[in-house]
Amino acid sequence: MSDLQELARVIRNAPAVQAKRELALVRRIGAHVDGDDGAAIAHGEEFLILCGEAIAPAFVSADPHAAGAAAVVTNVSDVRAMGGRPVGIVDMLVSPDRAHAEAVLDGVVWAAGLLGVDVVGGHLTLGQAPALSASCTGVASRPLFGRNARPGDELMAAFCLTGQYREGTTFFSSLRDRDAHALREDGEALVELAESGSAHAARDVSMPGVAGSLLQLLETAGCGATLEVERVPRPPGVPLERWLLTFPSFGFLVAAPPERAAEAAESFLRRGLACAPCGRLDDTGVLRLSASGESTELWDLRRVPFTQLRGP
Repeated sequence: MSDLQELARVIRNAPAVQAKRELALVRRIGAHVDGDDGAAIAHGEEFLILCGEAIAPAFVSADPHAAGAAAVVTNVSDVRAMGGRPVGIVDMLVSPDRAHAEAVLDGVVWAAGLLGVDVVGGHLTLGQAPALSASCTGVASRPLFGRNARPGDELMAAFCLTGQYREGTTFFSSLRDRDAHALREDGEALVELAESGSAHAARDVSMPGVAGSLLQLLETAGCGATLEVERVPRPPGVPLERWLLTFPSFGFLVAAPPERAAEAAESFLRRGLACAPCGRLDDTGVLRLSASGESTELWDLRRVPFTQLRGP
């Protein structure tokens, strides 16, 4: 087995990638889901973007402040991925005691302040095992939908590479290493893509990492792609395998028409973020990895659906 084939095997079997397959349950209960992380609802001349996240209870228990921050970051990223501006966030918290609740809420308020979104309400229950969820509302004038990605689009990856890993985890956060003004302005790059039409679709890089998040985008759009893994921007000294399975606080995949790819990249580069083309979408329904002239199949969506959340 080659190094690239081994990399594909590691990604395919990563727990965070396999966990995303359980999203098929949403279809089984009859819910209408197009495959994006948020829902866009027409409202006057704009769209409301509605998102929600549940944080793993073990994380909430082990590091309540970080869990509170993560509840904000994940929601804001979902709004941004659809070309929206976050307006308000609501948290729903169950805590074993007051001290734990205060730590979680401190994390929520801290991250919300850095990212420029108001905490507008919430719910708290004390005396029970820890659990945390949050929802965010945003607005967009021209939402980015994953289903609009199409064969022939340039695949681009954009990241904030300034940051550090939370010890022993896949989480890479920029919140403590980038000033608040920059953190708020970073997300405006996605709004520019949406409003200018320089991109067809975007997806935030979340728990399943770059390839797993790309699989979700491809399934939604009914496309395939080749991901040139060596061209994905990553921090100096971080091994490729680790980075491809990283959950960053700012990371997005963008599908842009080739003639506008440079314009799309400029929205990120102008803000001091990393952005580079790293592949091309096609009509095969297969995600392939490529590196150093070699190519290997990661997933064939025609044979094995990933989440079954495909757009109309």
